[in-house]
Amino acid sequence: MILFVCTGNICRSAMAEGLLAAGLGRVGSDLLVASAGTAGDGAAPATEHAVSVLADRGVDISTHRSRGLSAAMVGEADLIVAMTRVHVSAVAALDQATRSRTFLVGEVVRLGGTIGAAAGTPLRDWVVRLDAARGGHMTTGRLADEIPDPYGQARTAYEDLADRLTGTCEALTRMLEPAG
Repeated sequence: MILFVCTGNICRSAMAEGLLAAGLGRVGSDLLVASAGTAGDGAAPATEHAVSVLADRGVDISTHRSRGLSAAMVGEADLIVAMTRVHVSAVAALDQATRSRTFLVGEVVRLGGTIGAAAGTPLRDWVVRLDAARGGHMTTGRLADEIPDPYGQARTAYEDLADRLTGTCEALTRMLEPAG
């Protein structure tokens, strides 16, 4: 399972979940995609802008309901993709052993580009290679690897976010596409 993590699970991670699930579905992948928030109390819908911006791109997240991040979720995830370094720290606080499976959004795509596609290998094996591409450093990524929160901003901020997440999710889809 791939787990996206942000703060409230009503903007960034909800949008990323919807975009990646749609992309993986188009290529016939059976990988599961989920999302959660470090401060979300659960059951809140995605923001109106998040829903409408993705609807314009053919992705429906209208039934999304937020979930609070838990140790069980991070323990189960094969790959954890966090929006900021604060979220990486929150994941590590729940389960330090997941640090090698936790990456910032930009970091996962940047490192994935250096190691290449999973090419039919199990997701956890690809993530081990992804972690090794860090060069033995348990970095928290670069500032440019983070995605700022659009909550409370105009629709244009959500459109910008959707542009960035679309690029990220398209790249991840190509990297994780089933061999065939």
